[in-house]
Amino acid sequence: MKKHMKHGAMALGILAGAIIISQLLSQQKEPMRRRPSSGGTRSLKLVTVRNEDIMAPIHMTGPLTAYNRIDLYAEVSGLLMNTNPPFKPGIPLKKGDVILQIDDGVYRNTVLAQRSALLNQITLLLPDLRIDYPESIDKWSAYLQAFQIGQNLAPLPEAASDRERYFIASRNIYQQYYATKSMEETLAKYVIKAPFDGVISIADVNPGALIRTGQKLGEFVGTDVFELEAAVALDEAKRLRAGQSVRMTSEDMPGVFQGSIQRVNSVIDPASMSVKVYVHSTDARLRDGMYMSGVAEGLPVPNVVSIKRDLLTNGNIYIVKDSLLALQPVSVVSDAGENIFVRGIEDGTQILGEVWQEAKPGKKIPGPEPVNTNRAQEKRGADS
Repeated sequence: MKKHMKHGAMALGILAGAIIISQLLSQQKEPMRRRPSSGGTRSLKLVTVRNEDIMAPIHMTGPLTAYNRIDLYAEVSGLLMNTNPPFKPGIPLKKGDVILQIDDGVYRNTVLAQRSALLNQITLLLPDLRIDYPESIDKWSAYLQAFQIGQNLAPLPEAASDRERYFIASRNIYQQYYATKSMEETLAKYVIKAPFDGVISIADVNPGALIRTGQKLGEFVGTDVFELEAAVALDEAKRLRAGQSVRMTSEDMPGVFQGSIQRVNSVIDPASMSVKVYVHSTDARLRDGMYMSGVAEGLPVPNVVSIKRDLLTNGNIYIVKDSLLALQPVSVVSDAGENIFVRGIEDGTQILGEVWQEAKPGKKIPGPEPVNTNRAQEKRGADS
C-alpha cells in the first residue's frame, strides 16, 4: 500500500513541474531566434591602377674573386733558392716582399763585367773630350766619379751639341750603355717581388728545383680588393650605373658586406643572354672563391604598376569592366620578390586585388557593390 502511494506522489510531482515550465515559456514576448548563418556572399577586393615610377631592387648573384691576381712564370733559368718567408701556399706578403728568388750568381758576374767594360770606355773618352769639348769635361768627370760597378747605371750626361753626341757615339759609349741596361733588366727578373698585398695561392715548385725559362711557378692573389661578377637581365642592367652601392651577403659567412658597382658590360653574354655587372668590395672578411648575393637599388622603374605575383595568369591579369571580369595582357618589367612590376594597364582601370578561384572571363563580380580599396583609403585620409 505504501509503495503504491509513493509512486503516485512522484507522478504528481513530474506533472506539476511540466505545467510550470509550460507556463513560463508561454509568457515570453518573442520566440527565440536562431543565430543567422555567416555564409553570405563576400565582396572582392578591387584595386584602381595608377602608373608611376617605382624604386625596385635588383638582385644579383655570382662568384667572388680577387681583383688583383697574377700567374708567376719564370723569365730566366736557374736553381730556386730558399726565401724567408718560404714560397708556400697560404703565405701572406706585403707589397715589395720577395715572393721567390732564383740563383743569379753567374749572370750577376756577367753584368759586372759589362759595367766594367763601360767604365773603361768612359775613362778612355775623357782625355779626348778635354781637348775637343772642354765645356763638357766637368759633367763627364762627375759621372765617372759616381760610377759604382755594384749598382745600376745612372743616365748618361746629355750632349751639349750634335757634334759632341756624334763624337761620344764614335767611342761606342751609347751601345755599351744600353747593352748594360738591358742586362740589368734581365738580372732583376731573378727576384720576383709582390706587386700588391696578397697571399700565395699556388706554389708549383720547391727550393732547389731547376727552373726553366717559361715555366709556371705558382699564383699570387691580392687580399685588398675583391670583385663580384654577376649576371643581370638587360632591362635591369639599363638601371645600373658605376658607383651605385650594393649590399652583399653570403651563406658561408654572416653579416652584410658593402660594395659598389665598378663597371657594367655593354655586350650581352651569348651563353646566358644576360649582362655582366662587376662589383668591388674592400671588406677584409671576404675570401677569394666565395659565392655572393647582392642587392642594388638601381634607378627607378618608369611608368609601372606593382601587383602581387599570384595575380598574373599566363601573362594576363583580370580587370573589371561593368562588373564583369576580362583578361588584360601585360608585360613584366621587373621582379621584386613577392611583387612584380608590370606595364600595359591604363590609369583608372580596376583590377582584381586578390586571387579568386572562380575567376574567368565574363564572370560577374559577386556582392552588391564591390569594395574599391584605393577609394576607401582615400576617404579615410580625407576624414582624418
